[in-house]
Amino acid sequence: MEINLPLISPLSRKYYLYAGETQEKIHHRAGDVRQCLRYVCDHMVIQFVSSATKNKWKKLDLHDKIKASEEFMDISIVNKVLSAKAVGNKGAHEGEEGLYTVQDIENSLEAIKEFSLELFYSYFVKNGFGNFTNGSWVPTVFSTLPPIYRVEILNKYYQTNKSPFVIDKLSKAYLKSSMKKEGIDFLKDCLEKKEINEDQFMILRYDLDLLEKSFEKLGVADNLEKAKDNFNRLLPAIKEEDRDVFVCLVSMILNG
Repeated sequence: MEINLPLISPLSRKYYLYAGETQEKIHHRAGDVRQCLRYVCDHMVIQFVSSATKNKWKKLDLHDKIKASEEFMDISIVNKVLSAKAVGNKGAHEGEEGLYTVQDIENSLEAIKEFSLELFYSYFVKNGFGNFTNGSWVPTVFSTLPPIYRVEILNKYYQTNKSPFVIDKLSKAYLKSSMKKEGIDFLKDCLEKKEINEDQFMILRYDLDLLEKSFEKLGVADNLEKAKDNFNRLLPAIKEEDRDVFVCLVSMILNG
């Protein structure tokens, strides 16, 4: 399985798909990249920036809105998105005669996809992902997303947080992505590196078998439309005061 769509708002996603239409003229595709980024910033980036940046948001141009992501995200990821914006500018201002290529468009789309996943990673690094006891809604809300996204995001987050809780969630995301072998191999690797002990390994390994038997009843989302249904069924259970920026992020991605 592979990720075909970024985790961005529906309106952003519309222009992302337009930009991916290979039969379209290149300058139209480049313009759609730029439009996609505009909505990504106004719908999603704004949720994570400081209050000071939010207060002047409407006065910022697209370049500065993307740059504002450096407040919470790795600069190397932000720079790729700035490069995508530059491609969009060339399409908008120079048309087909601009110095950019079809490959530049493809690289821009990949940068947007990477950026969308990085939003989740950056949130987890700053705010945590939860554990077996704290009752956070974050893991539950996160679980409404298609598991292939969860594998990608948790794989990276695991590099900074090797807790049994993260290991558990990642192994189960593998299983739900039809990658049970990878999930088992991951648990074995964690055991060998002493990130979990023998008892924990046996419990987590048993959980995978148990989960597999009830797989048909779980309603695991294999696309964003099904994820939207799962999220909206969950949302009434979350009290208004518990609907933090993470809940708002997932709602924006799925509902707009």
